Amino acid sequence: MNVTVYGTARNLDLMLLQTMSGADPEHPHIHVVDMPYRLTSTWQDRGCRLATWQEGEEISAWAVFQPPWWNLDYAIHPSQRGTSLEREVLAWGKAQMMEYAQRTQADFFGSVEVFEDTPDAERTMEHLASLGFEKFDWSIIRLEKDLDQELPRPRLPHGFSLRPFRGCAEIRAYVELHRAAFGSDAMTTAWRGRTLEHPAYRPDIDLVAVDRADRCVGVCVCWMWQGVGQIEPMGVHPDYQGHGLGRALELAAMQALRSAGARFVHVDHVSTNEVAVALSLKAGFRQVNNAVRYFVETGIGET
Repeated sequence: MNVTVYGTARNLDLMLLQTMSGADPEHPHIHVVDMPYRLTSTWQDRGCRLATWQEGEEISAWAVFQPPWWNLDYAIHPSQRGTSLEREVLAWGKAQMMEYAQRTQADFFGSVEVFEDTPDAERTMEHLASLGFEKFDWSIIRLEKDLDQELPRPRLPHGFSLRPFRGCAEIRAYVELHRAAFGSDAMTTAWRGRTLEHPAYRPDIDLVAVDRADRCVGVCVCWMWQGVGQIEPMGVHPDYQGHGLGRALELAAMQALRSAGARFVHVDHVSTNEVAVALSLKAGFRQVNNAVRYFVETGIGET
């Protein structure tokens, strides 16, 4: 098995990696739909690496440590789940987490997500435990909504409207808004620019909420994969929260996804966020899966 390491997404077949993440349609990667958003992230700007495990011309696995989420994104061919190759991939990922923590002195716990219903999930969890990973006492709930259902019309506060994002011309405004909405400096102009260049990006499902002066106050980026849509990310500037802009963006996003051909839309919530889960259920979503999350101490952070 040949291992190749890349330092930038420019050398990668991003659609091939996404395709591999959905190689098993019944049990796809948790992030197969929004994988373009993740593969274009800042891992490549922060000295991280993406590795592929390949036999001949076929990729059997790939992995990348993601600083924006302190998470290891990886995909492995269904025939290799639970095998020694998967353990090797997870061990490589743990080493990347440790290296990043020591190099940057960042305060974090590295994590890995596993859908509970994935074939050989128990074996995967055994591999994680053998590598020193522990299970968080919370999980990620996957909810799904059938877009054939009737969708209410978005209702906006007076003076606000929704429109498509204007691409490169609005990248800086987007980054400033994203940072304010999420209270994080993870988003960068380079990352946002790369999302626009990804072959899976669709401008018709990339929406913003604007005020009377046409200033962006809310963002909602959508992704599609084989008839399934996902909203990632969606946020509203703190000064404009609590006025229904988030709900209006969500409804407009679902309508845009349906127009683009999506049959279902997914949202994910942390299990401890009971309010968000309840709101999604009230809006017609149903729980379809649960992803357990494992973490490993890097030697710097604290629980």
